[in-house]
Amino acid sequence: MANFLKKALGLFVEFEPNESSSSKAEENLAQKFPLGNIKGQPAVAMSEADIDKFEQHFSALFERSNLPGPDYFEFWKMMETLEAHVPDEKTRMAAVFATLSVQGLNKQKLLETAAQYKTIVEKDRADFEKAANEKALAEVQGRQQQLSDLEKKVAQNAETIKRLTEEITAAQQQMGQMKAQISEQEQKIAGSRQGYQLACNAMINKIETDLQKIQTSL
Repeated sequence: MANFLKKALGLFVEFEPNESSSSKAEENLAQKFPLGNIKGQPAVAMSEADIDKFEQHFSALFERSNLPGPDYFEFWKMMETLEAHVPDEKTRMAAVFATLSVQGLNKQKLLETAAQYKTIVEKDRADFEKAANEKALAEVQGRQQQLSDLEKKVAQNAETIKRLTEEITAAQQQMGQMKAQISEQEQKIAGSRQGYQLACNAMINKIETDLQKIQTSL
């Protein structure tokens, strides 16, 4: 079942290539299940390669699920084979049904087996959705969590940058104030030094003068 789900999901998402003989056989089916007027649906935009891939997938699905005896699948294959030779669908349908009737096919069985193949396709769709959801859980949600973590980290770093910018601005303002204070203190010290030197020189001059007066007067 895991391989089957992987093959189904592989129509839309990429897996590691599987080169098994069964997958190669599916890729080289001589007769593919046609998807009818899918190209004419305006809401559907698919390339020829995509449509071919879908046709191969459903052809392989029908081959694997083929019921015993002539049924809807054989009816469809013969209808496709004779299309080029009998273009009129009603005529071709009557001829194919008559041919398969000899092998035991009747209208009731044709309708019943067509309904069975429809159920098989619906089961295939359910399996695909399950696999797609698992892929989304593993790949998309995981990356969403990583994205959320990165967004939180960016927000935290932005807040850190804002805080550091504010601290730098405040430090620069403090630096400016301190530079002004240093300049002011340097000027005060220089003025005090100059004043002291003048006063000191004056005091020394007075003492020297007094010494001379004492020596000459006493």
